[in-house]
Amino acid sequence: MSRRVAVIGAGWSGLACALELVAGGHAVTLFDAAPQPGGRARAVTVRLGDRHFELDNGQHLLIGAYRCTLALMRRIGVDVDDALLRLPFELRYPDGFLLRARRLPVPLHLAAGLLRANGLSWADRRQVLAFVLRWQRRRWRIAADAPASTLFDGASAEAVRRLWRPLCLAALNAELHQASAQVLLNVLRDSLAAQARSADLLVPRRDLTQVFAGPALQALAARGADVRLRCPVQQLSAAGSRWHIVSRGETSTADAVVLALPPPRAAALLASAQHAALAPAIRLLGAIAMAPIATVYLRFAPTLRLPWAASTLLDDPGQGRFGQWVFDRGRLDPVNAGVLAVVVSAAGPAVAVEPPVLAASVARQLSADLGLPQPLASAVLTEQRATIVPAPGLQRPPARLALASLYLAGDAADGDYPSTLEGSVRAGLAAARAVEADLRPDRGGR
Repeated sequence: MSRRVAVIGAGWSGLACALELVAGGHAVTLFDAAPQPGGRARAVTVRLGDRHFELDNGQHLLIGAYRCTLALMRRIGVDVDDALLRLPFELRYPDGFLLRARRLPVPLHLAAGLLRANGLSWADRRQVLAFVLRWQRRRWRIAADAPASTLFDGASAEAVRRLWRPLCLAALNAELHQASAQVLLNVLRDSLAAQARSADLLVPRRDLTQVFAGPALQALAARGADVRLRCPVQQLSAAGSRWHIVSRGETSTADAVVLALPPPRAAALLASAQHAALAPAIRLLGAIAMAPIATVYLRFAPTLRLPWAASTLLDDPGQGRFGQWVFDRGRLDPVNAGVLAVVVSAAGPAVAVEPPVLAASVARQLSADLGLPQPLASAVLTEQRATIVPAPGLQRPPARLALASLYLAGDAADGDYPSTLEGSVRAGLAAARAVEADLRPDRGGR
């Protein structure tokens, strides 16, 4: 007999959880307050001058190591090779600096890339390779977590500025001194130190609703899931062995509930259950800090093309240089010809600036670095709570919470990964598998 599971939150984690549950034969009710799925990785309509473009609410970048995300996309019928542009791992700056991995076995892919790198001294190249080999021997485990900056105490300022800090910002949305060394090592283990294709950069050609959220919703509908968008959940309460879920004044019931929500929202719903056993989880969720990401969209003439689909930028907020990555959306999809997306991770200094000022600063940065003209129009999209801050030693609640049949997913849940799309998908799958194990008939519930 199938059991009813309520999944609250239709971001990538909630969608992954719901897909895994319906594949296992469970009845699923999926709630979300928004009118569309995808959470913080979805399409929005962006006005740039006299035109509207379907772009993402923030420019995202995937890597080849995102095996759970890529497998799930394929399972729901997404042609990954068509949806994502695969590029060899590289850090390329407009001033000629270039580090690119080669199609060779590990660690030769990185060693060969370092031999041909432009802009790194020989001492820096040796240090980078020695760093990877050293942590491979240690199985990418640190004895006691510490700020990620401590991993690079012996590195030159230029290597940190050009390589390690940009990787930390891109993967963890945090500065090196804010981030967990262990979490950064986990990402480096699965990317730079894995097979060459694991380090590949995967740039979405189209908006992320087309790439994942839309096909996921179609797959859920085909499996009979009850999808309730524009339905924020206000309250949870346990009623015997079942749960009551209040949304828009109506009450639904379920055998299990998965919260696939950001930490503040998950904490609020747990508090609504009014159960002392949930107090430790609520305290852990309340201690999680959130960090913003800003994306500046600039529109130029449709004939404008950058030499590359994606390029790294040297940022210096004190000098009004906020951009860290620039993506040519026209190279990825001709519909967006002339549109550039500039990403500002760990965007605290940037969000303190008025959006028009931020856009003008980024435009000047691109003009100085790439010789671009003034843009025709601009727009700034900021996610104030885009990701958790993966601080050293951060504790997050486990997928199984203290009350039976109540689970946690999303970046609120404990896991090896930071708030990446892969981390979200893995958390959703982990929660679904915990539900399935606990609801098996031979278990009789948890």
